[in-house]
Amino acid sequence: MIGLGSAAPVLAGGGTTINIDPADTGTTAAAFGTHACDPNLGGGPFQAEDVWVFALPAAKQQGTFTSLTIEFATEGGPVTETITTTPADDRAIVGDRAWIRTPAGLSSTGELVNPFALTNATAVISGTDGTFDLAQTCPATGGTPSPGLPATGAGISGPTLGKLAAGAAVSSWSASYCSSRNGVVASSHSLSRFIRTPGFCPGRAG
Repeated sequence: MIGLGSAAPVLAGGGTTINIDPADTGTTAAAFGTHACDPNLGGGPFQAEDVWVFALPAAKQQGTFTSLTIEFATEGGPVTETITTTPADDRAIVGDRAWIRTPAGLSSTGELVNPFALTNATAVISGTDGTFDLAQTCPATGGTPSPGLPATGAGISGPTLGKLAAGAAVSSWSASYCSSRNGVVASSHSLSRFIRTPGFCPGRAG
């Protein structure tokens, strides 16, 4: 989505800094509405890793990505990742798109635990201002752990998600968004599709 308003800052060394569309934040890969696994954009699906794909919605105007800085919430606290034009095994820029893989966590019983949740992102682009999108995700599959694959985290639960929201200070995960029954999270962002978790909302029995 192209944003309106004041122009984005132009860096002295060239390039323009823009923000991600706020509607695309506050979500895990599994909760995001568009799932697609592209071999040219991170591949997948993987047993214990999520793939996130970002895109410039108006490439003719916005050009290509130069770098991205992505902020995630995790049970252990905020994590910031950077994608540059130097490709790596777990991230790369591909013109007007960029992708990154993050841990979804895999317990010894094959459950996905402690997935990363996108909270904010900025990008430097070669063109003019606007916003950029979380275009699609390829969520981890879970299942029986492969031999030698480390188990991480603990099972997802209401208290665990509560600590995630509080520890990372993610306002969109506020208890003020909790409504109706069964701990359904209601918000303007993708968390409205997140998960039915009894105990997530303070003061609710589920």
